[in-house]
Amino acid sequence: MSTSRSLEHMQLAAQLADLKQEHYQTLLTLNGLLAILTNKGIINDGELTRMMQRIDHTLEQLIADLAHPKALVDQQK
Repeated sequence: MSTSRSLEHMQLAAQLADLKQEHYQTLLTLNGLLAILTNKGIINDGELTRMMQRIDHTLEQLIADLAHPKALVDQQK
């Protein structure tokens, strides 16, 4: 393997490690925020679950629409 190829692999591995660390920090932040909101009675588990399902459904629909743009145009007619 050439030196430049090895360097590319090393840089890619470093970027992946950075992303994993950012993902971990984001999860910690969200879990802490959810714990605070739940402990204060601002939200409950049922509300959170319903919102997550709603967001998931919306995102799935957006992805499907992007994958099949003609179907979206047909729906708008």
